[in-house]
Amino acid sequence: MSSKCKSMRLSSVSFGVSLGFVMGIYCMLFAWAGMWWGYGTELTELYAKAFPGYAATWVGGLAGLAWGFLEGFVFGIVWGWIYNMCMCCCKCCCCSSGKECKTE
Repeated sequence: MSSKCKSMRLSSVSFGVSLGFVMGIYCMLFAWAGMWWGYGTELTELYAKAFPGYAATWVGGLAGLAWGFLEGFVFGIVWGWIYNMCMCCCKCCCCSSGKECKTE
């Protein structure tokens, strides 16, 4: 019995890059919002304890861009890997009967 089930796999590296890009921009803009409007300065100071160089300044925003990208990239790769493992282990039930899966 051949399995015709074609599940959608996720490129872990591509997902990591895209999530890293989004997280980096978010962290940068969050630091700059603290610099311009005083928004979230307490949270920025809390993040600065975990991410050296992160602060509500121009340079701190760029450090946030780098840290956010790194954090999002690693998290995205792990998330993509877990997703792909679940897709391998949890194929739809119709595959066991030899029918073709209708995944979209």
